[in-house]
Amino acid sequence: MLSRIKEYALKHNVPIITDAGLLFLKEAILTYQVKDVLEIGTAVGYSALAMASYGCMVDTFERDEEMIGNALKHFDMYDDKKLITLIPFDALTYNKELRSYDLIFIDAAKAQYERFFEKYVKYLKEDGIVICDNLSFHNLTPDKVNRHTRQLLRKIDTFKNYLTMHPDFNTTFFNVGDGMSISQRKLK
Repeated sequence: MLSRIKEYALKHNVPIITDAGLLFLKEAILTYQVKDVLEIGTAVGYSALAMASYGCMVDTFERDEEMIGNALKHFDMYDDKKLITLIPFDALTYNKELRSYDLIFIDAAKAQYERFFEKYVKYLKEDGIVICDNLSFHNLTPDKVNRHTRQLLRKIDTFKNYLTMHPDFNTTFFNVGDGMSISQRKLK
């Protein structure tokens, strides 16, 4: 199932989590005994289906209509236990209440990671974690990219600093996949 969706994503140039990143995500789900996930950034549904296959209930945001259609098609085909709920809205403008989650997985517009974190961390259970993907952004360096990409790299660096300095969370960065982090609330 996942191999078919991965093949589709690669064929259509849809960015999905790397194999190493997916293994990291699975290990975190098992280690932290994650049951409820909020994913920001569905794309074609690859990571949502993977997390559901590990036994998680997944609520996932996607704003792109074409991606929504593809994800729903994949969920209809492979989510036979109906563990995934697609929320077809921009996560930044969504204003309805959500339930509480063991894991918030951020893998959407890189320039908005800080806003996603601030907006949705209130739905994180006390002992929950936030995982962010793409924090290395293909190991690009500012001296070898265009101005737009330089700005994006700067925003990613600013977000990583935000996580490092956050007064309520401890964050660990991992050189896995395209760069990942796990943030957990500090014990009081």
